Amino acid sequence: MNYARRSLFGLSLAAGLLLCAILASKPATAAPMLDTLPTLNSLSNRLELTPEQEDKLAPLFDRRIAELRQTKERLERAASDQQKRDVLRAAKEAGNAFNSQVESALTPSQQHEWRQIRKELREQAKERAEEKSEAR
Repeated sequence: MNYARRSLFGLSLAAGLLLCAILASKPATAAPMLDTLPTLNSLSNRLELTPEQEDKLAPLFDRRIAELRQTKERLERAASDQQKRDVLRAAKEAGNAFNSQVESALTPSQQHEWRQIRKELREQAKERAEEKSEAR
């Protein structure tokens, strides 16, 4: 049970971090990026979360993963670039609120590492988006 809970938590954590990667990309490339997730071990090890922190953060990440799924669906249904931008703008606002909630549960050193992970994901997403646009 504990392994399953940690796996779900890690997947949820990864999804939350992925929002930053989505927002760094162009609207046309955002939906496929929702399917890319870092491993649970890399996130758990890097943040060194306590069981209490996991308990506090798990519901936040569960809610965030549901939001990300909804964002993906809305992006797929969006007919125009303006609609896609509107969806991503709303997702960015939700992501900012999510990040504030997560940071409130972390120690200062974990907050620093959280920000570093988000930065790395944004850079990776940007590279993937550039590679994809060059291949077209």
